[in-house]
Amino acid sequence: MELLFPIMALVAILSALGVVAFRNPVNSALCLILNMVTLAGLFASLDAHFLAVVQIIVYAGAVMVLVMFVLMLLNVKVEAATRNQVLLTLVALLAGAGFLTAIVPVMKEGFEQFAVGAPVEGSLLAIGKLLYTKYVLAFEASGMLLLGALVGAVMLAKTRRTGL
Repeated sequence: MELLFPIMALVAILSALGVVAFRNPVNSALCLILNMVTLAGLFASLDAHFLAVVQIIVYAGAVMVLVMFVLMLLNVKVEAATRNQVLLTLVALLAGAGFLTAIVPVMKEGFEQFAVGAPVEGSLLAIGKLLYTKYVLAFEASGMLLLGALVGAVMLAKTRRTGL
């Protein structure tokens, strides 16, 4: 099991890079699905089985089906890279490297605290209580955001018919 974690982490990183690197939106979406499934495997290897199942059902299942449906509905074409896009890609890579150097010490400190034996609370009951008491506004806002995104995608895909 200890060997499986680094392999899944490497696949997660490579699939995340594939999401950004591919020019074809369908290939990017498929890499995103692979990334979400790999994250579910990482959750399962950390004994967070509820999060692993939710990751598969909600994100890799429902959300990505919606994304693929919208991509097919909009009939998005592959774009050719321009000189400006190559420059922006280099700037984004530098910004990502800067972010990575800033976040690694913070993550290292968090993992050290986790290794010390801090109590882990993540039962289904605890998540439900937090979600519907302390974070109910954020939960409702995320639902409204998803609804707005769905309506926007339908409006973008809608074609006007003249002469009816």
